[in-house]
Amino acid sequence: MDITGFALVTGAGSGIGRACAKTFAQDGAAGVALLDLNEQALQAVKTEIDNDHAKRGDRSCTVDVYPVDVTDEAAVETVVKKIVAKFGRLDYAVNAAGVAFKHEGGAAFAHTKDWQRVLDVNLNGTFYVLRSAAQIMLKQDPILSSIDGRPLQRGAIVNFGSILAHVGVATSTAYTASKHAVMGLTRTASEDYAKDGLRINAICPGYIETPMTTNDPVLSKAMAAQVPTAVPMKRQGRPQEVADGVMYLCGGRSSFVTGTALFVDGGYTQR
Repeated sequence: MDITGFALVTGAGSGIGRACAKTFAQDGAAGVALLDLNEQALQAVKTEIDNDHAKRGDRSCTVDVYPVDVTDEAAVETVVKKIVAKFGRLDYAVNAAGVAFKHEGGAAFAHTKDWQRVLDVNLNGTFYVLRSAAQIMLKQDPILSSIDGRPLQRGAIVNFGSILAHVGVATSTAYTASKHAVMGLTRTASEDYAKDGLRINAICPGYIETPMTTNDPVLSKAMAAQVPTAVPMKRQGRPQEVADGVMYLCGGRSSFVTGTALFVDGGYTQR
């Protein structure tokens, strides 16, 4: 992939965010900033990346960890400024942080605190990171393609939608609303800055095997019931398969792609 610049990944401590961080480093990024609530998990991912480079004997990728709550607007702004001060620029921002919640009985019985938590992380957190990253990216020179030297973009932002950014599923009130909203944010922001060389897209995973889904009995049971009948490929996806899509949306091979959603769902949304 055409990945040579500096990346920021939220939710980098586990699951899809972890896979994205490791893939940026493997594909040639000069540096990766890892953001998550769990500092211990971030340090573990940093160690994995450093060990991978040591085993291969190739050039190292600078990896920094930043424990942060993406729902804290001021903290996000501070961390992004620290990252840019360290790296000198920011080329890719990936909003992988997210939470999911099932509301027993559906929307009529959804608790406000659960609704607010999901919207705070999935929508507000995505907005805070996008806003802070975009302000930096709009001021910097475009990065050049390592493939053919074309000026690519001043930056690339990838937001995390979901299959539930396209359809609705019972008892997923807050999550579905948040992911539909993320798609609206992606489309309007991409329209704002397409002319400036800032590309903003969304990745929309389907049923993916991650700690968030496997460690939650309710989510795990729901996925086990849905996958055999609702997913044409008859299996769950892997975090790496989503990370590969993120690399495409960040890199040079998507230089004419903005404001779109890439569904990585085993065919779920084509039904």
